[in-house]
Amino acid sequence: MEIVRGDNRDKSGTNGDFLCIKGRYAFDFANHEERLTRPLIRVNGRLTPATWEEAFALIGKKFVEVRDREGGAAIGVIGSTRTTNEEDYLLSKFARVVLKTNNVDHHRTADFPALAAALRGKRDATASMADVFTTPAILLIGNDPTEQHPLLAWQIRNNVRLHRAKLHVINSQPIKLRRQAASFTQIPAGAEGHVAAFLAGNDSTLDALVSSSTNKEAWTALRDKLRSEQNLVIVFGSEILGNDLASVVKFGREISGAKFICLADYANSRGATDMGLYPDLLPGYHPTAGNSEFHKEWGGIPQAAGLDLAGMVEAGKAGGLKALYVVGSNPVGRLKIDPFAFSKSFVVVQDMFLTETAVVADVVLPAANAYEKSGTFTNTCGDVQLVKKAGEVTGTKTDFEMMVRVADAMGFDVRKLVPFGGGTHADMGQSRGAQSGEADRHAVWLEAHGLEPKLSPFDPTAILDEIQRLVPGYDVSRMNLLAGNSQRTSLENAGPGVAHRPASIAPANDDLFSSGTLGRYSRALKSVAESHEVQPAEVAAD
Repeated sequence: MEIVRGDNRDKSGTNGDFLCIKGRYAFDFANHEERLTRPLIRVNGRLTPATWEEAFALIGKKFVEVRDREGGAAIGVIGSTRTTNEEDYLLSKFARVVLKTNNVDHHRTADFPALAAALRGKRDATASMADVFTTPAILLIGNDPTEQHPLLAWQIRNNVRLHRAKLHVINSQPIKLRRQAASFTQIPAGAEGHVAAFLAGNDSTLDALVSSSTNKEAWTALRDKLRSEQNLVIVFGSEILGNDLASVVKFGREISGAKFICLADYANSRGATDMGLYPDLLPGYHPTAGNSEFHKEWGGIPQAAGLDLAGMVEAGKAGGLKALYVVGSNPVGRLKIDPFAFSKSFVVVQDMFLTETAVVADVVLPAANAYEKSGTFTNTCGDVQLVKKAGEVTGTKTDFEMMVRVADAMGFDVRKLVPFGGGTHADMGQSRGAQSGEADRHAVWLEAHGLEPKLSPFDPTAILDEIQRLVPGYDVSRMNLLAGNSQRTSLENAGPGVAHRPASIAPANDDLFSSGTLGRYSRALKSVAESHEVQPAEVAAD
């Protein structure tokens, strides 16, 4: 397979006719000569090509040995913000059910658990990407959407230009969107928390915000102006975390029709959090300690919270982490983790390239990318879209299939991991008869929703069925997804969430040209970046 062009041909879905520079030019990484197409196993200190059977057998043997000898707490799992919802959900389930560990984490770039906690029980509280184009007023706190969220910036600019929306920007830098803003207020770097507290009614933070260009009266006038807006969409970056995020939500809930957007940095950052890639949270922000639907259906979930990524690093250095499973992530390269932190652990990495993390692994499995698999992604607004497989590269497998095969190699019944097949509709052996027999709940749900049972454990839509059935806010229209339309998710009925350490959030601070994940393998993107660098510094934002 070779991708020759990036375009939204039918102009449908969230993007309409828009593609950012990365979407239009950065797809050629798929055919890069450094792309992995064979499993690698470390032999005598060197990564050596192996067969899939050899790789899965070794992984299964080692994982079982560690789990049964040391317990699941000796195994760590690191997920990805660029794998599908189905793969993220499966990884969360695989960790708890097969590996018996809650040591699960990913590269967090926003505080979605705090957002879920603040918005729990509140209907229509999050804004879609379409809302950004139609709302009469927008408040942007922090971030630089032009460089970090180009579709969002496009929607904002078009709304201002076509619908005369009022844009209010509060930022520590003179970002490009200030040109479209009805008001632009520059603040000291790191003062976003003070802004949140002031907007929520805490005037004691004003001293930290007053500068030569903004006095107390100006700040009070701005807050009054924002409070008078109707259907205000409040957009904030990763500068707003924890209690500050709760303050922003408190402020917005006093405004008629206000909605919120929490900005994260990667393609499926929101999906990774919604699907439970946390040491203390299951999908839908339910705590690991409890009796949720996941506890009832998955069975045997460890109750105690596991280690986060930082905790896994420390456990690895101390020799307490005996195995590490990394799916689609590069923590050594992206988070500057000591590459020797896991030298005492058996490390398995699934990725497309020999990344900084993969080079220290004991087994490396070549993974398919988003163009080569099916599933769904959830953008930072909570809009879900369907990903359709366009082709495949020989020698790679999807992360979904590889997880199922690892479970099988461990001797686990994969039917308990992926609900495929027809299910048992009734207990025919009981004297009370079939009609009053115990029905398989998943099969009943499939039949009630007009969906056929999945016949393969490698079919990600089998897990999508389970996601729609169990994850709060994800029971969306399958027909609209298949038609190419985005579907809104909701945090209204999510679990309570938990407060996390602000230090656990590590914004990527990437822009359109500086991505350290796949963009560095794109020659086309690099050439566009080079031409961009010779342009004048100030160019039109529209």
